Amino acid sequence: MKVIVTGASKGIGKGIATVLAREGYTVGLVARSPDMLMAVQKTIESAGGRCVHAVCDLRDPEAAHQAMEHLISRMGGIDALINNAGLVIRKDVFTLTLDEWRALVDTNISGLFYATRTVLPRMKAQNRGHIINISSISGRVPLAGGSAYAATKYAVTGFSESLLLEVRQYGIKVTTVYPGSVDSGPPRPGSAEDHSWKVQPAEIGSACLNILKTSANTLISALEIRPLQPPGKK
Repeated sequence: MKVIVTGASKGIGKGIATVLAREGYTVGLVARSPDMLMAVQKTIESAGGRCVHAVCDLRDPEAAHQAMEHLISRMGGIDALINNAGLVIRKDVFTLTLDEWRALVDTNISGLFYATRTVLPRMKAQNRGHIINISSISGRVPLAGGSAYAATKYAVTGFSESLLLEVRQYGIKVTTVYPGSVDSGPPRPGSAEDHSWKVQPAEIGSACLNILKTSANTLISALEIRPLQPPGKK
């Protein structure tokens, strides 16, 4: 199976790509950092996986289109797209700047839309495909102190659920994944915050693997993944 993963240079995206490659999937990586993308690709290939990458800012519709087409060509087709690229800015409405609002919308909504719009015609033509959109718990429940971020993730929910109704007749599946707190990277310098209780990126990767393994006539339309223990609980 050939799968494109956006936001694949670190965190959840890296975890998803690594798990899928380990299971024999050909993965196409998309992110803005060439050095970090190359590092992920080298890690995957050193373990025997198949991988290609494209450096791209998905907020640019033409760049997104070209990156998707490049990866599809390099992989020899596409079976699934995992839209993971996203931006987190946790500020309330009084402190969020207009530039930050635009960055959230452009990344979390528009970038996802541009990538999806590029791959759908191919999936429709082959009468199969799978779109997995990585949302957030904040796309289901309110987030005080992060209203703009939550708004973009609610938009992902609405887009995903509506898209399913538009494409299911063509054999295309759409799944929305709602992660809770995820240990997406090393703590900030000087921070003593404990992240051990959080979900690991590889767990999100394993969930995506199982979603992709469903039979042709079966769909997991939504999946919520949370840590078992609350913060500070040992």
